[in-house]
Order: sequence, then C-alpha cells, then structure tokens
Amino acid sequence: MSDTANCLNCGAMMTGPYCSSCGQKQVQQDLTLSEFLSETTQELTHWEGKVPTTLKVLFLQPGRLTQEVLAGRRARWLPPLRLYLICSLVYFVGDALGEGITHRSERELAKMTVTGADGRVSLTPEGRQQVAKLPVAKLVGMERVEHAVVNNAKFNQTIESALPKAMFVLLPLFAFMTLIAWRRTMPRYPAHLYLALHLHAAWFAALALMSILTMFVTSIGVLTVAGFVMLAYIVWYGLMAARRVFAESWARTIAKAAAVIVAYGVVLNGVTTIILGYAIVSS
Repeated sequence: MSDTANCLNCGAMMTGPYCSSCGQKQVQQDLTLSEFLSETTQELTHWEGKVPTTLKVLFLQPGRLTQEVLAGRRARWLPPLRLYLICSLVYFVGDALGEGITHRSERELAKMTVTGADGRVSLTPEGRQQVAKLPVAKLVGMERVEHAVVNNAKFNQTIESALPKAMFVLLPLFAFMTLIAWRRTMPRYPAHLYLALHLHAAWFAALALMSILTMFVTSIGVLTVAGFVMLAYIVWYGLMAARRVFAESWARTIAKAAAVIVAYGVVLNGVTTIILGYAIVSS
C-alpha cells in the first residue's frame, strides 16, 4: 500500500485500504512485475469473490440472482449486464475458436462440394438440393446462396460479427414478451430485463460448454447425447427461473413459458434468416 494519506484517484483523505469517497483501492504507483501479476490474477480469479460465487448460483439456482437483484441485495454479485457480456463473449469466442480448431464448416462444406478439373469448386447435386431447401435460398436466390456456400470465409465472418449484436438487441424484446406474459405478477419492465440477462447468460454458458466439447470429441453419438442434455438444461433452467421469480403454479408457468419461447423462436428464426441473407449478399 502507498504511504500517501490521500487517494490517488480523487485526492480524498484515506481512512483505510479503500477510499470512502470514490471507492478505489489504494495502490502503489510504481508496481513491480510481481505485484502486477498478483493484482491481475486476483481480478481474474477472485474479483472480490464475486465471479465464482455468481457463476455457481447462476448455473445451479435458476432465478435466484434475479430475486437477489430485485430485493436490493446486489453488492455480492456481478451486475447482470456484465454477467451477460462475459457469458456471451465466452460463447462467441469459444465457438469461433472451436471452428478454428475443428474446421467444422470446412468439413461440412467438403461433403457438399466437388472440385472440377479447372480447379473451380461447386456444389454437388446432393449439396444443391440441401441448399435449395433453405428458406434463405428463396429470399436471396439460389445463385447467391451457392456462391456464399462455396466461398464461405467472408460469409462466416459476417455472421460471426452480426449475430452477437442481434442477440443483444433481441434481449429487450424477450424481456417485453415475459412482461406481457407475467404483467400481473410483475408489472415493472426493468425486472424482466434483469431476468432476461440472467437467462441468456446461463443459456450462453451452456452453449459455450457444448462448443468446447466439440473441440475434443468427434463421436457423433456422444455429441448427440450432449446436445440433448444441453437442450434439457436450457428448458429446465428457463422453467425453474420463471417459477422462482414469478411464483406461479407449475401449470401456469409452463403454459406462459411455452408461449414466450414459441414467440421468441419465431422472431429469432426470422432474424437469423435476415442475417443469413445479409451475409450471403455481402459474400
């Protein structure tokens, strides 16, 4: 700790390890490498104990974090928005990393394409039939879709850039849907935003684990089982969180949750199609 009696951030008189005015911890101005590494490790692994505690409750006790925030008990937990950003970042970065390691899309593309004598890559008849079934093929035209599939580097890059932004924009819409479903139980929109952030954080974490699993497992059987487990967890998590936060009967909770998921799924499917169309046109 520095010997100065004043906060290095705001200049207020220090009465302890933390400034009573701005909250900054008193630190050395001339850090050694050891102190730097120690401080960085502390931030990443402990974060005053918030990270492991928050993640444990997020994964294992659906809805509790939302209850805590709404009850005003917030200091012990990571803020909902920060938690969402961390989990979504882990998913999208992990998915891109998994793609780079496993080359999933390249393997799938190899099954659908053939290289001619002139070196040009084109879709096989079977591959063309598969692509023609996609809704986006009717939206932008078969020729553009085939061009994007064969030249998929920019296509994938555009999707990886647009999808996280789209999900962040859709999150308030999901909160609005839960507001409509549970407006009598919880009429304030911000409460639904908190729930939406916590739900999506947990869902992204589950998807991230699945992406990581694909890096190390090649068995279709194992990945299929893991996919079912992940889907079951996502469904269980949403129902348990809604039941805990809104405190309604199981019948009402399941009915309302199903309506929200169906409506959200329709919107998500539409947005995904638009993103695919944009990526195809941009390729």
